Amino acid sequence: MKSLIELYALWDRIGDVPIVDQESSEVTDGAFLHFPIGTQREEIWRWFEAQHPDFILGEVMQGIRRFAGVSP
Repeated sequence: MKSLIELYALWDRIGDVPIVDQESSEVTDGAFLHFPIGTQREEIWRWFEAQHPDFILGEVMQGIRRFAGVSP
């Protein structure tokens, strides 16, 4: 399991990966971590949430970040 700090840093980096529309879904146009070009964005999002129980995508997308189990 990755720490929230690690995940937040990776989340900040994924913003630099271009996304393109391909056959009615959004996929990466660049590699990110172990995900190759053409990975669906939702697959990467699910991976983030699976790495730590306190990483909640909806909150992170709103700029909410938790630290050391502290609720926002």
